[in-house]
Amino acid sequence: MAQTFIPSREAEALAWMQTFAAGMTASPATYLVTASDALAITDAVNAFADAYSVTVDPATKTPVTVNIKDTAQASAMQICRQYASLIKVNAGISDANKIAIGVRPVNNSRSPINVPDSSPLLNVIGATPGAQTVRYADTNSPDKAAKPFGAAQLQLFVAIGATAVADPDVAPFYGAFTKNPIGVGFSSADDGKMATYFARWASVRGDVGPWSLPVSMRIAA
Repeated sequence: MAQTFIPSREAEALAWMQTFAAGMTASPATYLVTASDALAITDAVNAFADAYSVTVDPATKTPVTVNIKDTAQASAMQICRQYASLIKVNAGISDANKIAIGVRPVNNSRSPINVPDSSPLLNVIGATPGAQTVRYADTNSPDKAAKPFGAAQLQLFVAIGATAVADPDVAPFYGAFTKNPIGVGFSSADDGKMATYFARWASVRGDVGPWSLPVSMRIAA
């Protein structure tokens, strides 16, 4: 889900992300995230800020430092958008708190569209060392790659362990996605472990549908 409230200009985008990260760090519970989530956001934004400061100085702006800045910016944008999309549609977070960190609340004046009562159908279609590729469909239309009506995004959860798991409650949130396929990356510490995927549809209001069946595949070393 594209979030147009993040400015396109680098300096303004950085300012937005710093405000967003500061709000997460100051009160993770307000935004229903963990302290480690807030730290990950802050670390990514700080890395972008440091790299950006190097490129605005003509004396240190080089093709190498610009590339480092671009990479850091992309990482910061990705993690901020991921959490901002969840915060935007979460009815448990007040509009005032959303606005405080630069996230536009959902416009509830529109006619509500309910989340589908079907579940996603997951399939691991590729595996390479340290990465896997997941494709999703809907159980009511397994031959179509599109999300069902009422689904604004697919929420993906991934559990990593010695064996496959059957309980989605033990799978950490990985990300919210709107397009197929989904690339999932792992650290070297995960080599040889089993990745188990769960997913569910989410509406623009933050309502979620039933869980998918689990799908597991061993992580290639």
